[in-house]
Amino acid sequence: MTPSRIGPFTPAQATLLLIAATFILRAIGAWAIGWGTGEAYYLSSARQFHLSYFDQPPLSLWVIWTTMELTGSENVLVIRLPFIVMFAVSTWLVFDIARRIHSPLAGFYAALIVNASVLFSLSIGSWTQPDAPMVLFWLATVRVLLDIFFGNGVRRPHALWALAGLMLGLTFLSKYHAVFLVAGTGLFMLFNSTQRHWLRHKAPWLALVIALAVFSPVIVWNAQNDWVSFGFQGGRALADSGLRWDGLVRMVWGQLLYMTPWLALPALYVGIRAVLAGPRGQFPTGAVPGAAALFAYIGWPPIIFFTAVALWSDTQFHFHWQAPGYLMLFILMGAWAAGKNTQGLGLWLWGSAAATLVILTLVVSHAATGWMRAVIPGDWEDPTALQLPWTELGDALADEGAFARENVFVAGTNWIDCGYIDTQVAGRTPLACIGPDPRNLAYNFDAADHAGWDAYVVAQTGNIEAVINRLQDRFETIEHAGTLDIERHGVVELRNIQLYRATGFRP
Repeated sequence: MTPSRIGPFTPAQATLLLIAATFILRAIGAWAIGWGTGEAYYLSSARQFHLSYFDQPPLSLWVIWTTMELTGSENVLVIRLPFIVMFAVSTWLVFDIARRIHSPLAGFYAALIVNASVLFSLSIGSWTQPDAPMVLFWLATVRVLLDIFFGNGVRRPHALWALAGLMLGLTFLSKYHAVFLVAGTGLFMLFNSTQRHWLRHKAPWLALVIALAVFSPVIVWNAQNDWVSFGFQGGRALADSGLRWDGLVRMVWGQLLYMTPWLALPALYVGIRAVLAGPRGQFPTGAVPGAAALFAYIGWPPIIFFTAVALWSDTQFHFHWQAPGYLMLFILMGAWAAGKNTQGLGLWLWGSAAATLVILTLVVSHAATGWMRAVIPGDWEDPTALQLPWTELGDALADEGAFARENVFVAGTNWIDCGYIDTQVAGRTPLACIGPDPRNLAYNFDAADHAGWDAYVVAQTGNIEAVINRLQDRFETIEHAGTLDIERHGVVELRNIQLYRATGFRP
């Protein structure tokens, strides 16, 4: 019999305590470290409101824009706080979903597992990434689907399917991954004979219409901009660059590392068991029959697809693309662990959470202070330097008078640099991204409106002359103004931030 308490607490109370504790820890971490590469870029992208954006749907950027508008602040904790709140709500939904398909203990275990995953706990749970609203509304959609398939769906189908369509639309507004939610649900209805009648019912098709209506800003914006977002994302996944066995291997170990290997591997095992149990099978013991199949059909497609594409497309280091698939399997793993409920499993789950806490404490504290430099001496490349603010650049631009002069803008030469530059410009003067890969930022700067303006160009490179040669046709004159280093507590972490003065911009 599944126990009803975790120490002195019910599973629901324990989950609320977990949410409270992790919320506080994430808030401390969000306050302690600066913007990462993606976050700085998203902050810059969100300075102007658009119906959608070049490389993702708009919801996360709308949240950033709204937060800045309402608070008048660009403080890193203030901007991150809505995303931390979203993940706190997501953790409760994980508990509620696992409780619905198995037991309250399964709910707590599932919530603990998700929070013990490094990717979910740090990046998705703490930072301004599109994944936070995607996970929230993905889970909300799944929770409604449970009521439809295993609850009162027959009694009030149109209301429940309409709600599912709304949540699905918000998932699509967060990230294009929502297509796997549709595909997995369709597979479940097709293969489960007791649910196949929904394919002939009007209500699920009504849900798709509602989702499409919610998603319509993305369609309108893309129609106005040559479908660039769909082309960009499709090109990343489907571009053929020849067989890349090294890319496939990298994608496999990368996703396991991101999801935390001692959690990811058992989750994959549980996912296989769920498929083998069949579309109407009861797995694990005590679970709602068929629920495991629904989760497996939703969870496996993004894992398989984004792993497979690494064989022929350069997916680089996007190991988080499989995250919603693992989310489904982690919930199943919570139910599986509750069904076993042995002392060894309990030690493993609590040990996993403790290990993640230790890992993240070490990483975040070092990112804030650089203390590992004293422990591991030498000139080694520190990945946490990507979280450092380019305050030296902000000071240099202020000394140059970049924020006091009229008809002057600041420019970067690629989307990564432009994000960090933007955190220092902070809307005080226009920002242009004039390199070959501006992404979202191309839509925030109308080059024709700034013809003849002077500019300060920033580029991180060791080749000073290369930037001058590349941009000399874009300006009447361009000259090197200085080289900056970015320090952390007196230690130089980033070098070769080049600053240029330019006059007479030519669009």
